[in-house]
Amino acid sequence: MKLDRLERTVTTLAGAKPAGVGRGELLAVARRLAGAPETATSWRGRDLVAVARAADLTADMPVLDEERGEPLLAALVLFEVGVSIETTAERLGTYERQVSRWRESGEAGLA
Repeated sequence: MKLDRLERTVTTLAGAKPAGVGRGELLAVARRLAGAPETATSWRGRDLVAVARAADLTADMPVLDEERGEPLLAALVLFEVGVSIETTAERLGTYERQVSRWRESGEAGLA
């Protein structure tokens, strides 16, 4: 799946998700970033379905396990589909600076 074909627009946290991106696509992005097999729902202790739900701005926010790096992975998924740092921080209940650090670590391949 090429991310280039996905639309990268987001309206508001309350009423939209990345346009053209369904939960299945979010799960596929989470799998790819985690290095998981195509059919995995969890990988190395991370709940990939919860990560995809966290990245779906229309879904209820799941509980993510910080010790297992699920918030970091969710932030990277949101980054991949074009969600802003501000919206990502609000969605994950953290600071914009933390999201920036997570994105930098993801770009360095540390996810």
